[in-house]
Amino acid sequence: MAERMGATRRGERGMSCADVLVAAAILGLCAITAAGALGRQLERSALKSLATTFHALVVEASSTAVIRRRNTGLLFRGGPSGITAQLYADGDQDGLSLSDIRDGIDRALSSPIPLGQGAAEPGLPPGVDRDPSGKSLTGQDPVRFGRSDLLSFTPHATATPGTLYARDASGKEGWAFRVAGIDGRVRVYRWWGGSWTEIAHW
Repeated sequence: MAERMGATRRGERGMSCADVLVAAAILGLCAITAAGALGRQLERSALKSLATTFHALVVEASSTAVIRRRNTGLLFRGGPSGITAQLYADGDQDGLSLSDIRDGIDRALSSPIPLGQGAAEPGLPPGVDRDPSGKSLTGQDPVRFGRSDLLSFTPHATATPGTLYARDASGKEGWAFRVAGIDGRVRVYRWWGGSWTEIAHW
């Protein structure tokens, strides 16, 4: 009887201090792993959202150029809150230009639209020194559509060739949206693990 009572008391003592510490450590590791996975998911979702926004802007600009039979394009600007894109139309049939935009000749068709915030934004991931075709990149400018940062579409479906680069907040993943001059088509590339891979085309 005494032996049974002693065994019961010993069993009722529960977890020791060491057991509690081990359990807390395991729970902490699980929480860290889950937080990391959630962070990556949020960054990937943010990159996809930025891609959706850019795709919608490209479709609007190119279709407007065809419908209106005049050059239409996107002007990219940097500011305190990040990079924005704004839709403009040629007002004097000589193509889009910064001088005509400043003079009010080429007029805005939309308000400035932010391109990514927080988990993803225009930018180059650290260590990226070449574009998806293998050519060297100089500088960190994420907008590369000529010197004026104007992506213009003509009524004949041609476009200003160039690339918009985007990156996640951690700098591990990057995307490149490359616009072809001959037909305005966009190819999307992903930077991961030190190399570019094509993942989509529009």
